[in-house]
Amino acid sequence: MKLKSKHMRSSKKKAKRLPFDVSYTQSRELSWMQFNARVLHEASDERVPLYERFKFAAIFSSNLDEFYMVRAGSLADTAQRQEDAPDSTCGWTAAEQLERIWEVTETLYDLRDEAVKDIEGRLERYGFQRLRRRSLNDAERAWLDAYFTEQIRPRLTPQILDGSQPYPHLEGGAFYILQRLEEGENQTLGLLPVPAGLPALVRLPGEGVRFLLTEQVVRDYAPSLFPGRAAAGAMIVRVTRSADISPDDGARAAGADYRERVRQVLQERPRLGAVRLEIQGKRKMPVVRQLYKQLGLQKEQVFWSKAPLAMGYVWQLAEAFSGSRELFDPPFTPRASAQVDPQRPMAAQILERDILLHFPYESIEPFQRLLEESARDPSVRSISLTVYRAAKRSALLQALAEAARNGKRVTVLFELRARFDEQNNLEWAERLETAGCTVVYGAKGYKCHAKLCLIVRETDGAAQYLTQIGTGNYNEKTAAMYTDFSLMTADPAIGADAAALFRDLAAGAVGRTYPTLLAAPAGIKPALLAQIAAEAEKARAGQPCGITIKCNSLTDRETIDALQQASAAGVPVRLLVRGICCLVPGVEGLTESIHVYSIVGRFLEHARAYAFGAEMETLYIGSSDLMTRNLDRRVEVLCPVRDARTAERIRLILSCQLEDTVKRHELYRKKGYLPVPPPGLPGLSSQGVFMDGAV
Repeated sequence: MKLKSKHMRSSKKKAKRLPFDVSYTQSRELSWMQFNARVLHEASDERVPLYERFKFAAIFSSNLDEFYMVRAGSLADTAQRQEDAPDSTCGWTAAEQLERIWEVTETLYDLRDEAVKDIEGRLERYGFQRLRRRSLNDAERAWLDAYFTEQIRPRLTPQILDGSQPYPHLEGGAFYILQRLEEGENQTLGLLPVPAGLPALVRLPGEGVRFLLTEQVVRDYAPSLFPGRAAAGAMIVRVTRSADISPDDGARAAGADYRERVRQVLQERPRLGAVRLEIQGKRKMPVVRQLYKQLGLQKEQVFWSKAPLAMGYVWQLAEAFSGSRELFDPPFTPRASAQVDPQRPMAAQILERDILLHFPYESIEPFQRLLEESARDPSVRSISLTVYRAAKRSALLQALAEAARNGKRVTVLFELRARFDEQNNLEWAERLETAGCTVVYGAKGYKCHAKLCLIVRETDGAAQYLTQIGTGNYNEKTAAMYTDFSLMTADPAIGADAAALFRDLAAGAVGRTYPTLLAAPAGIKPALLAQIAAEAEKARAGQPCGITIKCNSLTDRETIDALQQASAAGVPVRLLVRGICCLVPGVEGLTESIHVYSIVGRFLEHARAYAFGAEMETLYIGSSDLMTRNLDRRVEVLCPVRDARTAERIRLILSCQLEDTVKRHELYRKKGYLPVPPPGLPGLSSQGVFMDGAV
């Protein structure tokens, strides 16, 4: 889907006066919005079961919320600084990028409104009705009146905005009802916060999926809460506030408890500056103008929606539709890995050969069993693990607690700066400390995003390493929804490097390089740039060559330029980039041999793999995307795939995705992302192939 802006300027014209070339690059932010448009495309795809389409509309909405909290919030801060330098991928300042974001957002709201209207209309044959009080019959109104009086009204606190009191703080993400009021000739506003503790929806008694959203219920009853005043023109409003704050933004005093700084950040975040105002209701600009000016916003940051402003309620409807299986994707349970014998200890099997798990098609159970067996194995001396995002109920972390209680030396490096997961990570860190684990919070200024586990055993007086390197978090929940690789190996060189890396992280030291593993911030970018340059040299020498990369995002300018130079040398470059891609393919003389693809489907594509050579002879997997933050400002790990059978399987997986004709989109220089047309029906779905266990 091509998202255009009337503000777009000529790249060639800007390239003459900018210190960087923007002729083959595009804005990171607009590229992300193109990705979210592909998510919304799934909500409109009639090949997708109807309830699954509804879920994609909800995912689109939550994605956009986070984008505004994080990226738009960061740009807003930058735009207010005295030096607002042009971005290296698009040549725009932060202020100019925000203008384009606002314009594209308006288009996306219209597309979401159309998609939700279509989905809800089609769901009516299954008893679905999202209602207002005025559409109920007398008996239903009486029931709702009683429900409101007993369950909702006692928790409401109406406020009059007449200037006699300070303007109230509108909490980010919360619903408010803005009510126009008249008392004689005087006009004023009433504000009615919708308490966050209320359920998202109110189900009506009887058959069918008939309900009212709670914010709509409060809106319908709002006039009765301002007695003595004539009420009209009620609107539902929601403010989005920046979440662009981190524990490292404040000075960490010597000896201060870093966890307390994280708790402080969580308290500060709800009061950061507003970046967006959403409204569901009629357009009453004088009222809205007063509100957005009070929030310090421009009118371009105000968006009207016919669809609900927040769509988390969609997930609550799954059980109500459970009798209509055609509304859902076919049931799928991750299968047991064919590489693993459930009757034998995992350590013994890994010592014999490398084991690769492909989530969510294969279960995380073998890795979980490895941790649980290691917790009880007398030969295990220590377990070390990095944690970025963990499940709230994690059997993996419970196994670490058991290992510590059994006398193993357990070190867990917790990243407390994983945005929006800070509280969960804090709770788990304290729980593991109580169990006897050593908890480390990493080096100041560097997030630890690596997915690395090291188990050290002692046999016959010698140390023996079992190492797991992943592309996804140690999270059982996401392992059933995200596509990721998990490699378990007894390779002594990989284990030795992992041990050295954990020692460095425990000491707060970053920036070292290692003989086998590639570790950011020092080791990944130089190694990948060298591999890209080597393929370019092969092309110039007339030798077979190629670059195949699968990642989530590509924004790093040095890497983009290296890929462009490889393309100009004649290297075939194939990029599977799920989300942001700032590299534009197909630019004559510059990126003609580059093809950029994106797959958005039932499972979130999350794996990272880097392959070099005409036959993908050299392979790495790991945690890092091709973003400057990952390569220069984070602790990341890429691992060479040295086992021949494992490497061949990854090559088959990548090749299958490059042939997908159902969920693959291709990026074009002028047209943006377009679905890859199938050569014939029914087409090839790579995720379907993996679900069937064919690869």
